[in-house]
Amino acid sequence: MPTFEHTIEIAAPVDYVFTWGSDPMNWQRSTPSLTDFDVVEETDDGFRMDATYRMLGRSLDGEMEFEIVDPDAHTVTRFESPGMTGELHYRYEEHDAGTTVVQSADYEFGDSILERVIEPVAKRYNKRQFENSLRTSKELIEAEYAAESDGDETEAEAETVAGGMR
Repeated sequence: MPTFEHTIEIAAPVDYVFTWGSDPMNWQRSTPSLTDFDVVEETDDGFRMDATYRMLGRSLDGEMEFEIVDPDAHTVTRFESPGMTGELHYRYEEHDAGTTVVQSADYEFGDSILERVIEPVAKRYNKRQFENSLRTSKELIEAEYAAESDGDETEAEAETVAGGMR
């Protein structure tokens, strides 16, 4: 069973990073291999969705279930398709400079001859895809958080100036 873990530091508060990472609209922005998805059911602690993941030129249609295990601290996404099943965990921890995110995955490929033949290459491909997804998430989160923070400062400055003009 392939497993991997990646850690990254993001210069934004944990609640911002967690909210961003819990929004499936952001998943397509940070994971180009996730080519299609449709949230089919909201649950008390997450949602279920149908999704298509492209790997090595193959489309894997399957189901995903996203669960908030611990708000602002841990999520898990379970996925199941004919070619691959497993779990993807994200753990969040706040620190002085922002948030540490640890991404870990445990998954397995199907039992067909084709899946067994491509497994060694697919493992390396998936590891790179998930690592790149985490890096892309960092870049997007930091840029969007900075833009929002700058906008908040500009509004506060405008209110101060306007208040002084009365």
